[in-house]
Amino acid sequence: MTAKKTFLTIGSLFAVLFLYSCKDNTVFKKSIAIPENLWQINDTLNFQTEITDNEHFFNIFLTLNAKDNYLTDNIWLIISSESPSGNALNDTVMFYIFNQTGKPYGKKHGDIIKNKFLYKTHIRFPEKGTYKFTLRHGMREHDLPRVSSSGLSIEKAE
Repeated sequence: MTAKKTFLTIGSLFAVLFLYSCKDNTVFKKSIAIPENLWQINDTLNFQTEITDNEHFFNIFLTLNAKDNYLTDNIWLIISSESPSGNALNDTVMFYIFNQTGKPYGKKHGDIIKNKFLYKTHIRFPEKGTYKFTLRHGMREHDLPRVSSSGLSIEKAE
């Protein structure tokens, strides 16, 4: 085999491996902008997705983009979900945005900290159909400043 054929064969192998490793397992992803970076206590973010696979396991993530001068080191979120048949689940969860030294856990892009929190791990949707999710903050401060967006992501578990 010539050097050129060997190079092409190795290059093709790396390209296939790269494309396979970049396989996106995201089933649903949506982020909603918070007007004027001020998330008010009554502002509910609504998400709706069609689930057609009730055999595989999934992970559900919550996303939050906050300014680097966000007021506290954590956030309380209230999540409600409803199955196609109307079964409801309500959760209140707390996630840390900064560690004890003030360093953000999320990825910093300019003055924004992009957070992706694991909410539910390795779950199976019990039925096929349209699932509805709502998200709101549960902080003591009724108007939560310095939050630019929040969202929901559902990914196939590996």
